Amino acid sequence: MTIKTIVLSGVNMKEGGIFTILDNCLQKISQYAINKDIKVIALVPDASQFNYPNIEYIAFPESKKSWLKRLYYEYIYFKKLSKQLQPDIWFSLHDVSPNVIAKKRFLYFHHPTIFYKSSFKDWKYDYKIGVFSILYHYLTRLNLKKNHTVFVQQNWIKTEFKKLYKIQNIKVCNPEFTEELTTEKIVLEKDKTHFFYPSFPRTFKNFELLFAAIELLDSSIRNKVRFHFTTIKDNPHKFAKHLYSKYTSMPEIDFMGWISREEVLKLYNSVDCNVFPSKLETWGLPLSEAKAFKKPILAANLPYAKETVGDYDKVSFFDTENPKELAQLITDFVTNTIQFQGNSATFDKNDQLNDWNSIFDYLLKD
Repeated sequence: MTIKTIVLSGVNMKEGGIFTILDNCLQKISQYAINKDIKVIALVPDASQFNYPNIEYIAFPESKKSWLKRLYYEYIYFKKLSKQLQPDIWFSLHDVSPNVIAKKRFLYFHHPTIFYKSSFKDWKYDYKIGVFSILYHYLTRLNLKKNHTVFVQQNWIKTEFKKLYKIQNIKVCNPEFTEELTTEKIVLEKDKTHFFYPSFPRTFKNFELLFAAIELLDSSIRNKVRFHFTTIKDNPHKFAKHLYSKYTSMPEIDFMGWISREEVLKLYNSVDCNVFPSKLETWGLPLSEAKAFKKPILAANLPYAKETVGDYDKVSFFDTENPKELAQLITDFVTNTIQFQGNSATFDKNDQLNDWNSIFDYLLKD
């Protein structure tokens, strides 16, 4: 029996959401490889972060240190490495199509900044967003058409990808979401209506829209609301410090620092409503999490949010540039007069891949 060699490349996926993608993929393929005629080689930033069996790890600790190193690996060194490894499949998990030799090549794309028009605020507080919005547009194009298939997380990205890069070989594969629920709660002020926005303070997360909406509320409503934010207090990130300095004096605001996953779940279970004004996401995991807790949601009126929410009654959407519209939704929610818009999935799910095992099956198809 011929053994197929699969190379999974995630040399830049060291932290945050991209690390979660890499970790989930390796965990799943470790189990998938049992009793199968495949050899799995994972290219990772730090092999000590993983102990999943049935995988051979090759570490690239220098990759994250500079873009020059990253580009060297992707477009020069990996060609030499691919000649040594002789893979049947090279699966790049982080947005760019490397210069490699393999029987079939695949790309997993999950970097939405190519669809984002950066603003002065992005360059001022988080210049990498501006750099990425320009750089990734061109890096994505390199070797893109050499892939057998490009995987994306949502249908709207598939549509935009087709327009931007004139390719058709795109498959939608939703992130594999496992519901984490808890029955525990955090004690919150009983005379307040509590809203929750769990998000890292990036400029495109659109925090200021929410603060502007709060300032537009009638005083009778402002006295009744409390908004909870994670990862802002004691965060050295430039934009986090800006938000904390400018808005922490608002009595409606609760800026928390880093809290455990368990505490995040307790907050989902304790608050009255979740707000998600972000302008840019490939998925929007907090929307899935709020839905799992069956909580009301006020979300950005953007394709990613509607696709993530899917079929759900207790949701309304607002313009990401219109604080007055959001203020009205908050008021209606507090006064119990809100008429939720609701949402339904309008795309064809038949051609989607909905878990990692389905992706692995697809990779190995002759």
